[in-house]
Amino acid sequence: MYAMSALNHDAPPPRRVIGIFGGTFDPPHCGHLAVASAALQQGGVDEVWLMVSPCNPFKSGRRISPESDRLAMTRLAIDSIPQPQRRYIRVSDFETHMPRPSYTIATLRALAEAYPDCTFRLIVGGDNLSAFGRWKSPDEIIRDFGLIVYPRPGDEEAECDKIPPGCVILQGVALKGENSTAIRRALARGGEPEGVPPQVVRYINDKGLYNEYTD
Repeated sequence: MYAMSALNHDAPPPRRVIGIFGGTFDPPHCGHLAVASAALQQGGVDEVWLMVSPCNPFKSGRRISPESDRLAMTRLAIDSIPQPQRRYIRVSDFETHMPRPSYTIATLRALAEAYPDCTFRLIVGGDNLSAFGRWKSPDEIIRDFGLIVYPRPGDEEAECDKIPPGCVILQGVALKGENSTAIRRALARGGEPEGVPPQVVRYINDKGLYNEYTD
């Protein structure tokens, strides 16, 4: 009995599994929060980190709000999540300190090196799968980290057909068509868009972030 107790005591602690949900979050909305919540419930992760990206190479044609504002808005959005779930969702500025351009595989490798006691999984939308083969080192992302995929409303069946074997598919994510582009457009016109936490809307209006927004 004593030998068994010593063996258990010396065993390494289990590795935390972290879901990395990257995006520009310009602005963050309730759809992002619904994905993070679903990943916690279904994705086999202990935490979800909302990774604010400095620049998405596929969105290089649009002016993006300053990183400091996007980080602040995302923290405010997380504050709207009730406890106890809120403590398992955090904002990370890790990628904003990475060399540019920012590639997902480089971020994942750096995370694995910086947090050797953690295992990382990448959370992506099903609409990204059609372009996933053009990402840098897509096979390595799947092999060494793995994907957690959330289908977009109305496209679940088509998107799921493209998901590589062994990846986790989130079911029943309560997305209601939230779209950052439509939200920016509505705010630029002085509207009150649905699907954005009120504290985020107040921050946007106080800063005038999208007053001059054009498509």
